Amino acid sequence: MINVEHFREYAVRPILTQMATWQSTINTPAAENLLVGTAIQESRLTYLKQLGSGPALGVMQIEPNTHDDVWTNYLDFRQEAATMMQSLSAGSSHNADQLSWNMGYSVAIARMIYWRVPNAMPTDANDLEALGQYWKDHYNTASGAGTAEEWVTNYKEYT
Repeated sequence: MINVEHFREYAVRPILTQMATWQSTINTPAAENLLVGTAIQESRLTYLKQLGSGPALGVMQIEPNTHDDVWTNYLDFRQEAATMMQSLSAGSSHNADQLSWNMGYSVAIARMIYWRVPNAMPTDANDLEALGQYWKDHYNTASGAGTAEEWVTNYKEYT
């Protein structure tokens, strides 16, 4: 397992800092905790491919179709954001295969998944229940197996 505080310090914070060059409000303590909690919940900071036959990739467990949707329906219409995101991908492409080995890019795509949600993200970084519910509503979805309560329990256990 990746050390959670190393993940926070060497992956999440630098990516949020770089993303803030495009939009300063993308980098908040609540966003940092939400991303750390998402990685804990989704992969236990251990798995780079979804267990079983699922398609999800990387520590954030993003499905290739979701990755492609972020580009097709959001970034392709926002050149400045697309340029910033392209700088986080390896090489000139931004394909979903990178999610399993480019941790920073995986974190950035996860942040964009949350960013484009019309419902405001919780602002209190310490309100784990609200962050867990936001994860459930906008990342895991209603039909997903995880629960907000499980997200909170796992966040507390791992951090």
